[in-house]
Amino acid sequence: MGGCVNRPTFFTDRTVSVYGVVNSWNWDFGDPTTVLDVSTLQNPTYQYPQTGTRSVRLIVTDSKGCRDTADKSITITTGPALSLSFRDTLICRNDNLILQATGSGTFSWSPAVNISDPTSPSPQVFPPVSTTYYVDLNAGGCTNRDSVRVSVVDFVTLIANDTTICSGDLTQLQIQSDGLQFSWTPSAEVSDPFVKNPFVNPATVSAFTVTAVIGGCTETKTMVVTPVPYPIANAGKDTAICYNSAALLQGGSDGSSWAWSAAQYVTNPVQLITSAQPPKTTAFILAAYDTRGCPKPEVDTVIITVLPRLKVNAGNDTAVVRGQPLQLNASGGVRFTWSPPVNLNNPDIADPIAVFNTASAGMQYMVTAFDSAGCSASDWIIIKIFQTGPAVFVPTAFTPNSDGLNDQLRPIGAGIKSIDYFNVYNRWGQLVFSTRHNGRGWDGRVNGMVQPTGTYVWSVSATDYLGKPYFQKGVFTLIR
Repeated sequence: MGGCVNRPTFFTDRTVSVYGVVNSWNWDFGDPTTVLDVSTLQNPTYQYPQTGTRSVRLIVTDSKGCRDTADKSITITTGPALSLSFRDTLICRNDNLILQATGSGTFSWSPAVNISDPTSPSPQVFPPVSTTYYVDLNAGGCTNRDSVRVSVVDFVTLIANDTTICSGDLTQLQIQSDGLQFSWTPSAEVSDPFVKNPFVNPATVSAFTVTAVIGGCTETKTMVVTPVPYPIANAGKDTAICYNSAALLQGGSDGSSWAWSAAQYVTNPVQLITSAQPPKTTAFILAAYDTRGCPKPEVDTVIITVLPRLKVNAGNDTAVVRGQPLQLNASGGVRFTWSPPVNLNNPDIADPIAVFNTASAGMQYMVTAFDSAGCSASDWIIIKIFQTGPAVFVPTAFTPNSDGLNDQLRPIGAGIKSIDYFNVYNRWGQLVFSTRHNGRGWDGRVNGMVQPTGTYVWSVSATDYLGKPYFQKGVFTLIR
């Protein structure tokens, strides 16, 4: 049971009383938009303003005082369900066409000319000109309408142009046509001979004929498909380069233009032979284009492997005394060269021995390390040469104010093989700093607390490069 929106919905009471006579009715039509959706008539009507499911309630009483309630759900729709198998179509002049509508109720087609039966759900039409047919469906006073456009043509439109494709590619044939059915020959050379745009893959120049049909109208055209080879693209051989250096890209092609990617690392990305400087291992793709008709590029890839950056270490800056042999020790490569070679027993090894016969405020050496691929990197070391014998030098004052100058009190050992301890004491004899590392200093703090300006005492115990013990002590001033 149901009704149509904005049209009367009819309600019928079917109540029967065994002993009395039904004499009152109270209807509630379940319309949420109003409180006036009620009636006391036996068989009322109600017009719903909106579609949807509604819960209707009827309360009846009879002459004996008996009372009962009935509830029922109804659906309010815009009209009866109506569907068409197609909406717009083409026919050739003088052709017939069967329209197809489905639904429950009474059908009525218009205009009622050039149609076999305007009350049939599937009438046959034969319009001489393009016509829009409307169908109305009536079900118990509820109606629905739809339409179908029948376009009448005198001929089939068909445009099929010759085309060029890339050899070996599966290609879809493209035509322009308003045909409804199609037929291709040779049928064995196409993926489906009865579709508008089938796929082909001819090895040689081939002709394909298509016939387009609209009822009794037909049109036939032939298109020639010419396969053209892809251009040649050769990106060259994979190679490896040193960190932060350039590689030579040597492409080869018979095309007319080219493009390298990743272009951001290439000096001239539209030249076959150019240079590239990638920051890391990168795949460079060469795309080659031509003007012979193949619309797609051929591509090839070359991998440029960027070798890891060498981490060369010449050692920490140090100090020695005149005549003391110093063992240098570089790392980070498989082959080494020291410069300048003076005072070294062998400048072409990682660990030469240096002996200095004259004092110097700072002798600087550069070591260049090479890996197995020939990549290189350098590091430097500064060596101070003192005229004295083995000693530990300590400043007489320092200013730990974080200005980058003289912020730490450091023991500087010259001719010293190892430091057993370097201790600092405040004026009460309390140990405030201790280290066993040559060149490691005190920043003027104890457990993070800034120490006051004043005089402090230091003492050092060490072993010189000849294996002899060394002891010294002194005072310095902390200035803030």
